[in-house]
Amino acid sequence: MDPAGSLLESLVLLLVLAKLLEFPFRKANLHPIPGHVLAGIILGPYFLSLVYPTQELRGVAYLGLLLLMFYTGLTTDFRELRRHGFAIIVMGGLGVLVTFTLIYGVMYLLGYHVLESLFIAAALSNTATETVAAIVSKKGDPRTRSLLVGASFTDDVMAVYVIGLLSGLTGGGIDLYRLLLIGLETGVFLFLAFAISSLLVSRYTRIYRSMSTDYFWFASISIILALTLSLIARLVGLSELIGAYLAGIIISRGREFHDPFLRTRIAITEFIGDFAVVLDVLFIPLFFTYIGVAYKPGAIDSLLYLVLLSLAILGKFLGTAPIAYRETGDKWRSIAVGLAMSGRGSLETALLKIGLDAGIITETLFTTALTVALTTTIIAPLLYIATYRVE
Repeated sequence: MDPAGSLLESLVLLLVLAKLLEFPFRKANLHPIPGHVLAGIILGPYFLSLVYPTQELRGVAYLGLLLLMFYTGLTTDFRELRRHGFAIIVMGGLGVLVTFTLIYGVMYLLGYHVLESLFIAAALSNTATETVAAIVSKKGDPRTRSLLVGASFTDDVMAVYVIGLLSGLTGGGIDLYRLLLIGLETGVFLFLAFAISSLLVSRYTRIYRSMSTDYFWFASISIILALTLSLIARLVGLSELIGAYLAGIIISRGREFHDPFLRTRIAITEFIGDFAVVLDVLFIPLFFTYIGVAYKPGAIDSLLYLVLLSLAILGKFLGTAPIAYRETGDKWRSIAVGLAMSGRGSLETALLKIGLDAGIITETLFTTALTVALTTTIIAPLLYIATYRVE
């Protein structure tokens, strides 16, 4: 069969099974990512051998990942920082710091290489905003929702920075000078994007107004901006995922200025809704089924899995629950917040795949850490629901 026909056959098989397997997850109010990965595993070379991780399939999955990062930026709301800025930043930062320290320290003591330990610790220190959003949409008071969503947003910004930093280290050794240089480049790129978006919101609002007068052009410019910033990030030696994410940030901030006719806000809201449908139906399942196709079940290190899973949950709980208690004054809600913050998702998977493709982490580390991330996606909502109580 020709490559185009083979790709089409793979896409059909993956999408059909992914949609069938995501149904029970959605029925149980869980994120469907594990179902998508499971579809890829079943159809992949280690079970039915119907789909293989070809370059064509990888290209489609790669596009899906860029669009997913763009969507993550689109759904980021800076207004959460203004409402509960200090608590959110401290809570998100401590959650990342404690989890990173625990995982890195234990892996280093177990004899893993410094860069391997850094990569796994970084990948498992983030909280998935999409998982948190799904959790709080079902249960929670406004204060708890704000804390969780805001802290996970802080996590996302940190994760994007780490993706740029660690992906810049691929293909070379690790030394202090190179680490500082890449860190500086990533920081400058992030700063410029935030500064430009702030200028657009405060002084050049007519750009947003002009874009939003025609929905077709608004959507077109938004997608082109995402791909262009991705390319620029890659050309300067950073991860293209940063460019896609920051393009989403720039577009999403159009909701912040006063628009008496609400055209810009309406356009952004409609675009996010339409874009989410396309992602949910096509690109998210294809990316995560591709991850499943490349997944090797026999490569899991069971002991390391249990260690990393325990640390991934414990680190987030120790880092975030005390701050949540300080803000809410409620023991059970702070426990629920600490457990909900243990949920991982798309950014973690993206970072792990970058590490695997670059040869920084082994197949065993990739498979084990990915299994940890998928496990937390399932159990975080269950732990939150079990512990959240209204006094």
